[in-house]
Amino acid sequence: MARTKRQICPETDALGDRLGKTIQRLRTVDNLSLGELSEMSGVAKSMISQIEKNETNPSLATLSRLSQALGTSVEAFLVDTPDNGSALVQKLNTQDTPQLKSEDGLCELRITGWIDTVQWVQWYDFKALPGGRLESSAHPAGSVENLTILEGHLRVTVKEESWEAKAGQTLRYRADKDHIIENIGETPAHATMVNILAHAVRPTS
Repeated sequence: MARTKRQICPETDALGDRLGKTIQRLRTVDNLSLGELSEMSGVAKSMISQIEKNETNPSLATLSRLSQALGTSVEAFLVDTPDNGSALVQKLNTQDTPQLKSEDGLCELRITGWIDTVQWVQWYDFKALPGGRLESSAHPAGSVENLTILEGHLRVTVKEESWEAKAGQTLRYRADKDHIIENIGETPAHATMVNILAHAVRPTS
């Protein structure tokens, strides 16, 4: 028997379509296959595929597991850009801004970037207690990370190279290799981090 087309309102269908495209975009940015995201989130591979194609209505629990695996929040999944003529594009509350912790628990990375542009550019608010160490996996080939130190003293290491910077200074470095940010000062450090992904970086001659 042929499957009957779901009877849903246009608003619900539009929300489901946006949700599916957002999950697919975030998964692609993180270079994750459906299988890898399934393993990370505990959500079946077939279910993720259906969500991305807007063929099913996922539960809140499912969305929560996917958002945690993708480093964002359910609220960020669902928030939409207003189309009311206002100059304001989006306003998020603190609880809608996802936070990540380093393995040592001494670094905090708050995702402040807009989810609609995550495939081109990602930006974060970074804080580290003395001795804090944030280890990051390589981003897509050609990506460049920009770290502006607002307070404290940080060191960035990419492979065998290391650079230090203090408040008021900026480091720009290739982020397509595993890299480490460390607070080597005696006081808490604070920085802004902007990662420009490979396809948004102008090729160099």
